[in-house]
Amino acid sequence: MAFLRMAFGVGMVVNTLLYLPVLVRDYYVDTSFHFSYGPLTFVQPLPGAGMYLVYVAMGITGVLIALGRWYRWAAAAFFVLTTYVFLIDSTFFQNHEYLISLLALLLAVLPGIDGRWSLDVERHPERRRSTVPAWVVWLLRFQVGVPYFFGGIAKLNGDWLRGEPLRAWLASRTDIGWLNGLLTNDGVVWFMAHGSLVLDLVVVWLLLHRRTRVPAYVVVTGFHLLNVWLFGLFIFPWLMIAATTIFFDPSWPERALARWRSPAAEAPPRPEPAAGGRVRRLSPLLVGALGLWVALQVLLPLRHLTVAGSPSWTEEHHRFSWHMKLRDKRGDVTYVVTAADGRTWRVDPAEQLSPKQAYRLSGHPERLVHFARHLSAQHGGAEVRAETSVSLNGRRPQPIVDPTVDLASQPVLWWGPADWILPLEEPLRRSD
Repeated sequence: MAFLRMAFGVGMVVNTLLYLPVLVRDYYVDTSFHFSYGPLTFVQPLPGAGMYLVYVAMGITGVLIALGRWYRWAAAAFFVLTTYVFLIDSTFFQNHEYLISLLALLLAVLPGIDGRWSLDVERHPERRRSTVPAWVVWLLRFQVGVPYFFGGIAKLNGDWLRGEPLRAWLASRTDIGWLNGLLTNDGVVWFMAHGSLVLDLVVVWLLLHRRTRVPAYVVVTGFHLLNVWLFGLFIFPWLMIAATTIFFDPSWPERALARWRSPAAEAPPRPEPAAGGRVRRLSPLLVGALGLWVALQVLLPLRHLTVAGSPSWTEEHHRFSWHMKLRDKRGDVTYVVTAADGRTWRVDPAEQLSPKQAYRLSGHPERLVHFARHLSAQHGGAEVRAETSVSLNGRRPQPIVDPTVDLASQPVLWWGPADWILPLEEPLRRSD
């Protein structure tokens, strides 16, 4: 728990430093419109230098988490701040930011996280703890395992099994010389696509067994480092490398530290469970809370099965489902605005949005509706239609929404089929 807390705090400081120089300005300061998550339109960026102060506060709380100083307050404050910036704009959605919010909440409420290697314990020795309840460790193992397993489930789709969009992304790496020829070999693409799928599905089970734990950790660490090299991902691979150590024996940090201090000495034995100890029964309220949390983490990634069509195309229930690196969408959109007096004109959304927002608009029906409602409000309740041309994973471009439907009259959130989202017509072309 102490190592996980310290690694998480350091990681969040690094993540904050990555955002502060440029991304805070690009994402929150220089943008006047934000795509909220459904009805959460009240979550807006602070004016002026407010967002910079938010990120500075996130960095400070990250330091306090790592040091274990005023830990509970720091962890709770970090959870509120990181969730706030996460909810401002859905075009900035990243699976790792979602995972950070989940872990921050757990670290803020779970008992015993700051019981070792913390400044709070140094100042208040009575808070020192040598153990935490076993369910705390298992809950964190479960949470860290969720992105792996459901990331593998999400890869069980036709495009990924045929090597897309991985094949296209590897082909675009023209900066790596002769390795580009190796990475674009169809056998290598097939191995990477299917190998990552199998790894995601089985790595948690391998990490749970002592004999396979170290080899599995070495392989999954190599997998994360490969992602860093190929795709330049931010904090996610490093966070997962650190967090996956939760599957090791809880004594491993002290054993590693003892070996580092005295390389010639034998590693201290693993602590044995106390004999005759009394097993504490969990309260019904705690059991209910744990059951609800686990159920949500299992059901949310599966909810796309309740609607027809590919979530990579329709985007329905795509978020919060650990669908990572599964789609490459490219396209454009032009809105046609019709005022109450019959006047009609065309609007290029790129004139009002940042480049990143505009890039993630055309292939996302929910955002197309959101911006259509914004244009309608700008022009006194005008009707707004969208002419789109979108390509998914290298397919021939096609419209994603019905160009005859007034999108401004559609709800931002809906349940069940939306007949104005056009079905994906062209199958993925064979690689040969």
